[in-house]
Amino acid sequence: MSILDKDMLGSESPRLPIEGLPYQTQEIIKTYAQALDCPTEFVVGAAIAAVAQAAGDRFSWSDGIHTNYPQFYSILVGSSTEGKSHAISKMFAPLAEADTISLAQRQEAIAGKSKDERARTPYITNILKDSTTEAYLSSLVYNSGGVTLIHDEAPTFFTFNKYNKGNDGKIYTSLFANNAPYNIARKGDGIITIMHPIVRVIGGIQPEVLSRNFANSEMLDDGMFARFLWFYKPDDFRKDESGVRIDTAYVARLWRQLMWFVMERKQPVKVMFDAKSAALYNGFKNETAKRYNAGSLFGYELSVCGKLHIYAIMWAMAVAILRYAELSDTQDTIYICEAEMKYTLRCMEYFRQTAMRVYDTITDGSVPKKRDCILGLKDFIINQSQFAESIGVSQQYVSKVINK
Repeated sequence: MSILDKDMLGSESPRLPIEGLPYQTQEIIKTYAQALDCPTEFVVGAAIAAVAQAAGDRFSWSDGIHTNYPQFYSILVGSSTEGKSHAISKMFAPLAEADTISLAQRQEAIAGKSKDERARTPYITNILKDSTTEAYLSSLVYNSGGVTLIHDEAPTFFTFNKYNKGNDGKIYTSLFANNAPYNIARKGDGIITIMHPIVRVIGGIQPEVLSRNFANSEMLDDGMFARFLWFYKPDDFRKDESGVRIDTAYVARLWRQLMWFVMERKQPVKVMFDAKSAALYNGFKNETAKRYNAGSLFGYELSVCGKLHIYAIMWAMAVAILRYAELSDTQDTIYICEAEMKYTLRCMEYFRQTAMRVYDTITDGSVPKKRDCILGLKDFIINQSQFAESIGVSQQYVSKVINK
């Protein structure tokens, strides 16, 4: 039996389901995963991130209070030989092509202009690679649909404030799913307002780098890591030993066609729940609330589940937009159907499990993990000193966690 046919959830190494994606997208993902000899999870992660960028700010969901656009912070977790960068490159190829065309058009537009005029001539950017936070925020001034920041090696993204003593990490934390106007200070230009910041990030990382570099990181506490979807290489993934070359020319053309259909959509499109998908989503949120009220959801996992409520909307949007593109639809409204929401919620369970897998990798035996142990058992701790000694922390630390 193919590993694609196995039950993809409920194990220590869960699989990200793909059967809820539109048919053509499934075929593209399977073909690229086989050709690149990488897990399907990596291709799915890159594909969803790419369609989110293609959709920009033209596809939106709103409940009258909050407005969401497809926006993802994504990390592919696997060794250096497992095709993370290749998957991102292939799925973002149509967007890179669009950037090349836009750059050529800008070069023509700025011919003969002064340096200041050239600097203020806008052009569409979909992708920035290994960019500083300052340069990235500057790109958002002229790109209301957002820009995807690609770090082939994610640690270069997490190395914040490399050239200054700023607060880069807090910037990315605050801008996630927050589209309120954002002010930046640029030398010589004063205060510039980004009216519509939509931030997207994708990169890859190795499991050993997680455990080696982030064991004492504040990003588990400040919400940064909880904002990421982790696409983890499954333990049962095996490299292809057949030596058969897979031709990707057809799926490359098909993927390009889908992405350009989305990118060329100029008029706004509303994405909405139908009645059954709304009921499923509300049930998903209610289950989290029940776990929280019962005291079984706390700490890092609570933060993750809170973000998955937002990601469930965005993921369902991306799936519906792919269906919209496959059907060459031209309607101004897309309804997320029951099947797409069921699929989305299975994916959210996958991301909950992989987030906790990353957490375990980072915090094995560390203070953050012990903190959550204290929170989980606080109602049963009779002697704080004895309990603190048993888990290797101070009594003062136990008291601080309980009374916080």
